[in-house]
Amino acid sequence: MTRPRLSPAGPAETNGSDDSDNRRNRTSKMTSITRLFHLTHNIFTRYPLLEVARTALHEPRLAWAYRRRSLRVPSLPARMMIDPINLCNLECPLCPTGRHITGMTRSRMPYDLFEHIVNLNPRLRILDLFNLGEPFLNNDIFRMLSLCRKKKIRTAVHTNLAAYDTDWVERIIETPPTRLHISVDGASRDSYVLYRVKGDFDRVRRNMDYLSRRIRETGKGPVVEWAFLYHKGNRQDIPAARSLAEKLGFKFFVRPLVVPKHLGPEWHDPETLASEAVSFRANVVCPHLWLQMTVKPTGALTTCCFAYHDQDESASLAGISCPEQLLELWNSSYYRRGRACFRTESTYREIPKPMLCETCNIYPRHGGLDPQEHPYDSTIRDWM
Repeated sequence: MTRPRLSPAGPAETNGSDDSDNRRNRTSKMTSITRLFHLTHNIFTRYPLLEVARTALHEPRLAWAYRRRSLRVPSLPARMMIDPINLCNLECPLCPTGRHITGMTRSRMPYDLFEHIVNLNPRLRILDLFNLGEPFLNNDIFRMLSLCRKKKIRTAVHTNLAAYDTDWVERIIETPPTRLHISVDGASRDSYVLYRVKGDFDRVRRNMDYLSRRIRETGKGPVVEWAFLYHKGNRQDIPAARSLAEKLGFKFFVRPLVVPKHLGPEWHDPETLASEAVSFRANVVCPHLWLQMTVKPTGALTTCCFAYHDQDESASLAGISCPEQLLELWNSSYYRRGRACFRTESTYREIPKPMLCETCNIYPRHGGLDPQEHPYDSTIRDWM
């Protein structure tokens, strides 16, 4: 029986088709692998997914520690307050800087120290660059803002906008904070200076007009907030101030001036004093001890923005060399004693060094000392 002969062209055509299909499949697989590689590469370089995940996990861990009132926290805070300067051009009567409180070292933070502190906290995402002074009196403020911008740290600066003229405002446009909070308590010269003592209302208005115009012209600049603290001497200016803020394109916030009890009648009428809004006391546990680290211009750690006396300081960050050492300070006996003020047990008394937290009347706490037992002077107790 004769075997049928196959045409030589048949197998050649079949083999060629199979090889072509195989090559296409291999090319398709390689293309898929290449795409997957590039996608993975982009995720971990251009879009650092792991860093996003760590950041997302970071805050809940701190929030859980805050909710449980843990004496120790698991990681560094994503938010810090760094005071660049505790000097001011104004003399606001309820501000410790304006009142020239004794026992408080006046200083400007040098840029090198600021950079060192920022680099110590790799988890830093939000920075309040202000506290007890006028931030723009520190000539390094724009270098500080530029560094934060490079590190993708959101910044907030509180200013009275009365220290310089429009040439300085132009620098704010070029190197802006994320949020600029302007404190202007009045829509007229007479009402403004009742609290902003030594303030130049006309200069502030020129700077506000210039800032608004340049933001519109350039499309650059910060989000601007006008903060209006009202008292019985300027309350009538609120509608005019609100209207002006809308015209300028600024957000407008109004709230009563918070005053110590013994000065209440001097600044507010009886109806306002009857409101909870004028009291420091809030129905929450103090968040500063768990969620925000506060640093003075000298580089010293404190519990919060109200701890302005030198004797309220913890340790200086100037000698700290790594995040691990900063975390140790964040969980030191200084902070543990402050956090323990908000726990029902009294074991915190075994931790040395009395603290301002133990007589603080801003947040409710458990087991704290009576203000009269506090070792500090009467100017502190006046605020209780």
